[in-house]
Amino acid sequence: MLQLSGEGLVNNEGQRGFRVAPLSRADLDDLMSARIAIESMLFEDAIAHGDDNWGAAVTSAWYKLSKAPLPNSPSEHDGADYWEAAHREFHRALLSAARSKWLLRINEQLVNHSERYRRIRLVHPLSQRQLAQDVISEHEAIMKAALSGQASKAVALLKLHLMRTTEVLAERFASDH
Repeated sequence: MLQLSGEGLVNNEGQRGFRVAPLSRADLDDLMSARIAIESMLFEDAIAHGDDNWGAAVTSAWYKLSKAPLPNSPSEHDGADYWEAAHREFHRALLSAARSKWLLRINEQLVNHSERYRRIRLVHPLSQRQLAQDVISEHEAIMKAALSGQASKAVALLKLHLMRTTEVLAERFASDH
């Protein structure tokens, strides 16, 4: 629990124990801004230094993600876990040729924190059909631009993808109030 507290995932309530850290729009905006900045640098570096093995890993991860069914309800935890693992593997593969181990570690922390927010979008979508369309089209476009060496286009698509998740979740926060 102390490690989770140190990572900001839980709050230490003193003598009362621990609580899951609350989600907020301000935290989401800050988190995703940091993630976009670091992930963009890593992605550009990965495209510049990616080889055939990197391309094969990205393609393989894309295939797995494209075949992973999205969960149909909030109670479908196993489906959400399976999809989330495929999604994370795809994004990790995109960055796997980046050379900075420090930035990769920092990005992994940001991804861990953003998963809490992304799961809200995943299991409580405003539109299941729109979510499925976004998942397929956004990830495929990112992959194609990266594998064709179009770094600026790929990075721009990645930024739009991450910002879109932020926007959808911001709408979700607004509808809860």
